[in-house]
Amino acid sequence: MYNMSARRKEGSAIFSGFRALGLYSNHLAHVVRFHKKHREFYLVAAVGKSFHTYNVKKLGIVAVSNALVEDITCLAADRMLVYAAHGKTVEAFAKNKEVVHTYPGHSADVHLLLPFGDHLISVDRDNAVIVWDVESEGLPVSFEVSAIMHPSTYLNKILLGSSQGGLQLWNIKSNKLLFTFSGWGSAVTVLQQTPAVDVVGVGLASGHVVIHNIKFDETLMKFQQDWGPVTALAFRTDGHPIMAAGSPVGHIGLWDLEEKKLVGQMRDAHSTAIAGLTFLLSEPLLITNGADNAIRVWIFDTAGGEGRLLRSRLGHGAPPTKILHHGQNGQQVLSAGQDGTLQLNQQKEPSINYFFPLFTTSDWDGIVACHRGFLIATTWNYQKGSMGAYKLEPKRFDRNRALNVYATAVDVSSCGNFVVVGLSSGHIDMYNIQSGIHRGYYGEEKAHDGPVRGVALDGLNQLTLSAGGDRLLKIWKFKSFKLLHTVGLEASPASILYHRDSGMLSIALDDFTLNIVDIETKRIVRKFLGHRSQINDMVSSPIPLRHWSSNMLKAMNGMRAD
Repeated sequence: MYNMSARRKEGSAIFSGFRALGLYSNHLAHVVRFHKKHREFYLVAAVGKSFHTYNVKKLGIVAVSNALVEDITCLAADRMLVYAAHGKTVEAFAKNKEVVHTYPGHSADVHLLLPFGDHLISVDRDNAVIVWDVESEGLPVSFEVSAIMHPSTYLNKILLGSSQGGLQLWNIKSNKLLFTFSGWGSAVTVLQQTPAVDVVGVGLASGHVVIHNIKFDETLMKFQQDWGPVTALAFRTDGHPIMAAGSPVGHIGLWDLEEKKLVGQMRDAHSTAIAGLTFLLSEPLLITNGADNAIRVWIFDTAGGEGRLLRSRLGHGAPPTKILHHGQNGQQVLSAGQDGTLQLNQQKEPSINYFFPLFTTSDWDGIVACHRGFLIATTWNYQKGSMGAYKLEPKRFDRNRALNVYATAVDVSSCGNFVVVGLSSGHIDMYNIQSGIHRGYYGEEKAHDGPVRGVALDGLNQLTLSAGGDRLLKIWKFKSFKLLHTVGLEASPASILYHRDSGMLSIALDDFTLNIVDIETKRIVRKFLGHRSQINDMVSSPIPLRHWSSNMLKAMNGMRAD
């Protein structure tokens, strides 16, 4: 007989996470690889415990790696393998997916990786450098390593930058220190090969970029950016002597190496620090990524020297607060986040990402959003991909805009013609979406004595449901605005979710419990306990709740969700 309890302990691969939807990049620099057989560039970006591989041509995802046991702390790649460090261990992935080698030799967390011919060089936080080969010989270092690179044409040699500001050139085959560069009085943050042999770009914590000839130990030129430490460097190789430098504030500076001057600024290329910069070989394309969960490709095809955005993959830059499925095929996921954006993600292939959520396929502005701290609710049009013509605002506050009143809840009718907006003042207003005309309000003066925490409309435009800070659930006549029934709640509600097919209303309370109300009988029919913190969002299955078996409900009643 099959042992169910034993199977549960092992865990099922069926329910293992595949990838993070809407997550494209974190604070780690991306890696670009060129596939000789495909004649195509591929981009690798870390997303927590795994990494995604995209083709640069369309930024379409082509592979998702198996997950590691910890978050990835460093990425690197050569023509065959992708290397990912997590904690004290380095893993090598083949085919952008499977771990084929493990390197567990470090005693501190690994933070730098450099593939080098048949070797892999890794550096940990205790400044131990290991050159991984058949014999796994180690390379001793006596200064704090902060950057690493292989100078072009320098056989068996690597260049190390330090937090103390100096550089060291090592021969990894003989395990000897060849030369020490005194540095420029500031920590080295980036080392990058320039298109010229013997010449490297050195980014410093002071904001300086030094172009240095390591053969003659001679500084050729020096630049200064005003945005803080240099976070990334890249050099064009398509005939234009341009260097790009990244900053902690998301700006990118463009420098002409022949004229030795700043020729362009790409301000706010990212909303966080620039993690990685890569100019594609012999092409006017710059790839950037950052901790704002964005990957962008810029093309330099206009006068003035600055790049314009060609394509991008954007996820939420702050935690998402609302998420739901949309559409008949179930492949669209709509989400809203603390970064103030509304986004649509395609589950099947995450190659479409909008700031404008799909809510209805009608020709008018069928999308409505309320914004934290704002009285006005805005309309949006999915087909046009833009904000709609109307901003929904009650006239009662026109004379006193100093009142701290804002929209707290919104719901759109199933026909797509009407929207109900709840306010922190306890008012609930109805509008026509097509015209933006105010159609009325619920309650003699206001619907609730406290802020409205949730509103919902039934599927036939017969009922309007509302929950407020006064610990009351109210059922209204949709068209006449007449109060039909009131249900008392044990605690103040945080949010509600109405399942139109079954007539069941889920209410999340501030005491971390869930109540299920049958709107037909107007009774609380189920209570779910076990949460130990605020419930952020809820979703109903397509199966009507009234058809669930009692055993299933009992099982759910005993579940705990943290």
